[in-house]
Amino acid sequence: MINFDTFYIRCPRCGSHLEGHLVRSELVNKSVLFSDGKTLNDNYITEPQKLIICPACSHWYWIEKYEEPVVSYEKPDATVYNWNHWRFFGVHFNNNQGKIALVNHYKKALEILNGDRDKELYIRRLMWWAFNDLVRNNYQRTLKYLMSGQMSFNVWRKNRMKLHEGRIIFRKFRDDYVANMRELLVLLKSRYTPDDEEYEASMLEIIELYREMGEYGEAQKILNTIPRRTHYIARIEREVKKKHDFVFLVVG
Repeated sequence: MINFDTFYIRCPRCGSHLEGHLVRSELVNKSVLFSDGKTLNDNYITEPQKLIICPACSHWYWIEKYEEPVVSYEKPDATVYNWNHWRFFGVHFNNNQGKIALVNHYKKALEILNGDRDKELYIRRLMWWAFNDLVRNNYQRTLKYLMSGQMSFNVWRKNRMKLHEGRIIFRKFRDDYVANMRELLVLLKSRYTPDDEEYEASMLEIIELYREMGEYGEAQKILNTIPRRTHYIARIEREVKKKHDFVFLVVG
């Protein structure tokens, strides 16, 4: 069972208290990794949410770090909104409409960032992931997955129908999806240099963005400059050579 550290945030406008959870770092090795860099642990994203909409007064605010005094780890003597009320803006992920609702929240967030490039990069990365959530679990559609015994036939059949619907919606929003990736690509190229600790990770994101946009030649050019061949890089290169553009499961 997954373990969390519980924290509490107070809305800077109305003073309402929000209860949240952080996935404990010692569980990262049990996580699931996808080609776009999204990491899940028991279907919980392992990164803290920085942009919050207060469920009481609808105030948008940003938390860069989950540290005191902004965040407290002592439960307040007051009513608190639980995590589901504000986590990812209260969106539920059990249907495709909820996934598109999350995309629309990120679009709205981009309108109020006031030119902050680091915040824009953060939001556009999450929007990329949110679009990919529509097709992220496509591997579960196959007969091979059914035969693995991880789902009963009835559950697999219903899940397959939902995944099929997700593919249709994904195609419908393809232009918005690609436009966001192009903006994210520009941000990544201008943000990191070889001296940055995150430079290598940003190069992998750039390769994956090119692949998912269908620009396989550009992806391969960068892959040819990387001497180290990890399992992650080898899997991406294989999908580039096959000219596959969907997000895929790397480890999990």
